[in-house]
Amino acid sequence: MRPHIFPVTFFLTCTLSLFHTQVAYGKKVYKLVDETGKTSFSDQVSPDKAKYQRETLSKGGRVIDVTEKEKTKEQQERESLLNLLRKKQETIIQNQKARDNALLRTYHSKEEILAELKTRIQPIEAQKKLIEAEALQQLERLDTKQKSAATFERNAKPVPPNLIAEINAIQDEIEHTKQTIGENMAQQKKFVDEYDANIKRFLLLTKSDDPTPKNQIASIEEAQELGLFRCENDFQCKKAWEIALVFVNTYSTTVPDINTDELVMHALPTKDDNFSLSIAKIINKDDGNLLFLDIHCRNSTLGEKLCASPKIQNLRASFRPYVNERLNNSVPTP
Repeated sequence: MRPHIFPVTFFLTCTLSLFHTQVAYGKKVYKLVDETGKTSFSDQVSPDKAKYQRETLSKGGRVIDVTEKEKTKEQQERESLLNLLRKKQETIIQNQKARDNALLRTYHSKEEILAELKTRIQPIEAQKKLIEAEALQQLERLDTKQKSAATFERNAKPVPPNLIAEINAIQDEIEHTKQTIGENMAQQKKFVDEYDANIKRFLLLTKSDDPTPKNQIASIEEAQELGLFRCENDFQCKKAWEIALVFVNTYSTTVPDINTDELVMHALPTKDDNFSLSIAKIINKDDGNLLFLDIHCRNSTLGEKLCASPKIQNLRASFRPYVNERLNNSVPTP
C-alpha cells in the first residue's frame, strides 16, 4: 500500500507548499473549478481558464471574492427573457397599485361611484329616448307608405316609383337608427362595466367586516389578473409547475421553444391571430416563489388588439384557478 500513498502525499505537500509560497509573497491565489469539477490553484488566470468558476483567496486562505462560471449564450438569452418577464410583472403590479391609489383618492364610498355613474349615463339615456321616439315615427311613416303601396297592389295597379323610393328611404333611416341605438347601448354598457369594476375593486380594498384580511383579498384578485400563482412550499411549487406546463402547452397556439427549470416559453407568434404563452419561476423575497404566466402576441396592430382583448384577459385570469383546481385534485391534466 505504501508505494500508492507516497505519491498522493507528496503531491498534496507540494500543492500546499506552492499555495503558502504564493501567499507569502503576497500574490493573489485563485482556486479554479473546471467543467468536470476538478479543482486547481494558481496565481494567475489564463484566458482558456477565464470561463471557469474561481475563488480569490486572501493571505490566510479565506475566500474574498467569487467569480461565477461564464454563462453560455443560451443561458444568457434565457436569463434575459426571465429578467424581461420580471420587469413586465413589476410594471403590471405597479400600474395596478397606481390605479388602486387613484381609486381610493377619488372616492370615499360606493354611493359616490354610483352617483358619478348616474351623472355620466343621464345624457346617454336622454339621447336614447330621443332616438327611440324617432324610430317610432319612422315605423309609423313606413307603415303608412306600405299600406298605400298595398292599396295599389290590391287594385292591380303598379306602385308609383316615388312611393317605392320613399319606402326604401324610410327603411334605410330605420336601419341607421337601429345602428345608432346599438352604439348608444354599447357606450352605456361600457360605462356601467367600468364603474362596476371600480365598485368591485373599491369594496375589495376597503371592506372591513369580512373575516378575510383586506390585503389577502386584494392580492388574490391581483394575482388572478396578473397571471400569478404564489407557492406555499417547495412541494406545492413543484406540482404547480407541472400543472402550469400543461396550461401553457394546451392553450398556446405556437410551438414550444424554450424549456428549462425556470422558464418555459412557446415560440413568438408570426401571425396576427396567434399567441404564445410562457411560464417563469420568480423568487420574491416577500411572497416566496411565484409562477408568472405571460402571453405574447405578434408585434402588430392586430396582435396588440388581440392581447388587449377579453379573450386573452380571461385566459390570463383563468391561470390561477386552473392551477388551484388541479392542485386540489392532484391531477395535472386540462
